Amino acid sequence: MDKFPEIDVDGEEIQGDFLAREKELMGDEFSTEHDEAITEFESKFPEVNDEADDDVAESQQVPPVTRDSEEVTQSINGVKSLNLDDSEPIKEWRQRRDLEIEEREKANAKKKEDIRKKAEQTIDDFYSNYNEKKEKHAKEVVDEQTKFTEKGATFLSRGTLWDRVDELIKEVGEVPSEGRDKTRFKEVLTKLKGKENVPGAGGYTK
Repeated sequence: MDKFPEIDVDGEEIQGDFLAREKELMGDEFSTEHDEAITEFESKFPEVNDEADDDVAESQQVPPVTRDSEEVTQSINGVKSLNLDDSEPIKEWRQRRDLEIEEREKANAKKKEDIRKKAEQTIDDFYSNYNEKKEKHAKEVVDEQTKFTEKGATFLSRGTLWDRVDELIKEVGEVPSEGRDKTRFKEVLTKLKGKENVPGAGGYTK
């Protein structure tokens, strides 16, 4: 084994040399339709190596956008200083809101005033009616007292005592007798009417 060391031979190189020698000997007869198709494909689509791919990728990359720091600062300050309160739609919205609030407050104030006036009117009417009724009742009492006094004076001034008793009996009418029959007693009193000479006809005098 040591006298005949192994020889490292590349199989692809040997095959390549063999094909090359066969092609030189046979010429065009060695080529096939398959070889022509491969040759045409390689001519249309050449092999692209990794370096070419890297160049294309680098050329297609978007260059980074660089902005001056002062410009960026100005943009930020511009956003911060943007005041939406100065915009026309915001102003119109605030005006409408303020107007609605003002109208609502006026309506509430009017409603409260109407309720207050109505309550005052109700109280005034109550006391007015109360005072009128009180005065009317007091006047009626005075009138009744006056009539009663006048009637009493007139009643006592006419006829005899028994005449007035008979008048009272008729005016009062029937009264509960509690089981006693007072018919006879009433007949006696009625008979005394108009008689001035009977006892007590002139009344009692001090």
